[in-house]
Amino acid sequence: MMLLKEKGQNMREKLRENCAIFGITCNDVGYSVTNLLYRGLIALQHRGQESTGISILKTGGKIFTYKKDGLVSKVLEEKIISQYWGNVGIGHNRYATTGAVGFTSSLYMQPFHFKNNEIEFSMAFNGTIANFDEIKKRMDELGRIFITDTDTEVLAHLIGSIALGTENWPEILKLTSNLLDGSYSLILMTSKGEILAMRDPLGYKPLCIGELKSEQRNLYFVASESCAIDAVGGHFLRDVKPGEIVHLSLQKDIHSELLIKANRTAICQFEYVYFARPDSIIDGVSVAEARLRLGMSLARNDPILDNLEIRENAIVVPVPDSGRSVAVGYAKEAKLPYLEGLMKNRYVHRTFIMPGDKKRKIAVKEKLNPIKSVVNGKDVILLDDSIVRGTTTQQIVSLLREKGGAKRVHLRVSCPPIISPCYMGIDFPTKNELIAGRFQNLFGENYVEEIKKKIGPDTLLYQTIDDLTQAIGKSKYELCLACLTGEYQLKSVQKLAELEQSIVKSRT
Repeated sequence: MMLLKEKGQNMREKLRENCAIFGITCNDVGYSVTNLLYRGLIALQHRGQESTGISILKTGGKIFTYKKDGLVSKVLEEKIISQYWGNVGIGHNRYATTGAVGFTSSLYMQPFHFKNNEIEFSMAFNGTIANFDEIKKRMDELGRIFITDTDTEVLAHLIGSIALGTENWPEILKLTSNLLDGSYSLILMTSKGEILAMRDPLGYKPLCIGELKSEQRNLYFVASESCAIDAVGGHFLRDVKPGEIVHLSLQKDIHSELLIKANRTAICQFEYVYFARPDSIIDGVSVAEARLRLGMSLARNDPILDNLEIRENAIVVPVPDSGRSVAVGYAKEAKLPYLEGLMKNRYVHRTFIMPGDKKRKIAVKEKLNPIKSVVNGKDVILLDDSIVRGTTTQQIVSLLREKGGAKRVHLRVSCPPIISPCYMGIDFPTKNELIAGRFQNLFGENYVEEIKKKIGPDTLLYQTIDDLTQAIGKSKYELCLACLTGEYQLKSVQKLAELEQSIVKSRT
């Protein structure tokens, strides 16, 4: 994004997010869903650690919103959630990426509570709107005034403007979707106590629905991942289909309306590789089982397993936590011992989604420590989910060798090389920040060997794209592989990527 800004393009340091959204509605107006919102957001904490918030409504009453910087357990303390009663509510965990660092004002947090003299609603959003500038310009021409520079506020103004012409909420969201070019899932709570959920036509961002029925009451849930529905004791029903609106109504239960059926889907492959919790099911695929198959695939294609000297001295070690399922699969297929060789401090957050390279470097040292009695003198086959910037992986390799005493470190990566930035909401902001993208430009076909030299393992093996898709169980026409191929499904994004690539090449 910054490269484009230097060239005078009409870009902004906007808030781009890959966050968690969660919503609940209950037909018992005397029942408060606030504690369930808390539990659901706790289950989705891995998707965002910077801020959290809820909007709550008692049927026939007013919408109340509370949001603050910090983890769910710190923001939604008992003394806070005890004050918010209501049988309908939505929540959000925020993960702010490039350009958002330092935006600590509650105006940049979600849910986004929109209210004017015409309409009131609260919205939680996960994704990125690629044609942000175009829509904002339209809203500016209509005299709308913005107080932040976020996708979410622009989207809220767009929805509010469309709502002036109709009170039919599914129709409002359908018209909204027709104007959007982007990757998103969102939930919206109306002042009448309805919850509507929408997923973009290509299905980039995950979204699912569930229920919990008893003799006393019926509850319906919508969540970024199924693990949140499990956490509140609900029954997972299904994923929201790409291009679908789901209407959760106390009068009509769950009503669905398909918006746009695209020729293909573009589900983010990184959800399966890293981002989602292993106990989640995304678009019919168990995340844990997909990661297990990714590890088995790496073992089947690993030439070092033919080396008897290495094999007799080898142990399989995961980078905790997201490398565990992959390492189990690798060890199972290779018939090698799986051992925990890195001790994790569970009170340090996920380093990938921390904003700022300096913070990530410090966090690695605080987060991981090698177990010397396990790795000393061993050929450590280290399983990691991905290499993004390379700095974190380089530190881990160094820790195993210098502090742990590993004889050799063999790095195995369940994701293929990430060569292109993500414009759909994950923090791969520029090609120059991606070690694979930068080295591919510098060294051409030999870039993987140069990555190995830079990071420091004795050997390095990446997953192939074909093996990735096979392990996930989705075809190339069902997944978004843009960060691996540089081929984007959104036209406006493809143009942006081509321009940035030309700038990067001119500088290298």
